[in-house]
Amino acid sequence: MGAALCLNAQTFQEGFFLRGYNLAYQYNPAIVGNNNFIAAVQLSSSLQNNVGAGAFLYPTEEGLLTGFSSSIPTSTFLGNLPQTLHYHSDLNATLLAYGFWKGQAFHTLELNVRAVYGASLPKELFEFIKLGSSSDVTDLGDFHVGANLFIEMAYGYGRKINDWLSVGGRAKLLLPMYGANWDISRMDLTADQEQLSMKMRGDLYVTNHTGTMGTNDQGYWDLLQFDKRHKMGFIPSGVGLGIDLGVLFTPAEGLSISLSALDLGGMFWYYGNRATMGGSASFTGMNATYDMLNGDDITEMVKDIGMEFLSLMKPIGFSDTGHNWLKHSLHSQVNLGIKYEMPFYRRLAIGATGRYMGCDTLHYWEGRGGFEINPIDWLDIVADLGYGSRGAVFGLAAGVKIYRFHLTAAWQDGFGGTLPYGRTPIKPNFRNITVGLTFNL
Repeated sequence: MGAALCLNAQTFQEGFFLRGYNLAYQYNPAIVGNNNFIAAVQLSSSLQNNVGAGAFLYPTEEGLLTGFSSSIPTSTFLGNLPQTLHYHSDLNATLLAYGFWKGQAFHTLELNVRAVYGASLPKELFEFIKLGSSSDVTDLGDFHVGANLFIEMAYGYGRKINDWLSVGGRAKLLLPMYGANWDISRMDLTADQEQLSMKMRGDLYVTNHTGTMGTNDQGYWDLLQFDKRHKMGFIPSGVGLGIDLGVLFTPAEGLSISLSALDLGGMFWYYGNRATMGGSASFTGMNATYDMLNGDDITEMVKDIGMEFLSLMKPIGFSDTGHNWLKHSLHSQVNLGIKYEMPFYRRLAIGATGRYMGCDTLHYWEGRGGFEINPIDWLDIVADLGYGSRGAVFGLAAGVKIYRFHLTAAWQDGFGGTLPYGRTPIKPNFRNITVGLTFNL
């Protein structure tokens, strides 16, 4: 069994346009800097979802209802859901980055902490939740929920071959630290007049840093009991490798063409705890309203469902068959960018970017057109607009130079807005927020 959770590349397209952006090599390792620099910190957060809250909320004469309400036709609710629902979010913290020229090459050293969490859920699960015992679903298929944290150490090398060509690459050593992944491979359902019963087969993997899972008198997982004897502190829970490759063409004055492939590789994680799910649970259906989302009712409802699932998890301990090792793919990314500085005003540039990200069943593509303007020496502004597999998207970025410091901020988002609490997207979108600070040496 392979885990479905992907580990994401961290870039923002506007970094290709920003002048003097010291970490542009993260977008394309062939982009070599003009200055030696040190980065104090850069933080980036991204979200990718293929279904928004709008697919679950419906304005009616009764008020705003969820799709689980009996007032919303099943065909209407299910018709707004994709076959598989994906939610993927990740965080990246560049703790230290150092770039320097040596001879004809530009070198970079980097230390990052990266975290990712997400879920992949079948459409049939929501049909089951809505209809309860009246559902005709007999197999929910499979779904995955997980979260992982790992350390990344990277070395980059960029070199100008001649006046019109630069090449570069980055090698990354990946050290998995903490993680948990829950895979349900099959749910078979049987119904009677009052409720649905589920027979499940699934596996839960938790890294050994958490300690050994405790059990109750029946031999099933007890959330309140953990044996700390196997706790390993900051020792990695596996190993992985990744590479970035890039080329940069400058065939004419003011014209740059960038092509890069990022995060090619993967990691092997060792999960010191493994539990298997077997048995049955029952459920009668959900009739939730929008008002319940802000109260305790729906929280208790979801909690009860989750606890019933967890009550079927039975630890199987450390495995000597190698099944405690899982491979996680990196969320590889291909970037293409082109920009041209206006010959009549070099402080203004126009251009376009495109990218494709893919891993297992999770894919994303987009294209954008935009401009960059450097009205005064210490300020640079980028704006772009485009369309992708999650709908229309836009981006804004700015770079501010104060003495030798360079502050960068960028925002990418999709149109459609968010709910007033938790900033949950109303429509499917891709979102990325980045802030960073570097110092030229």
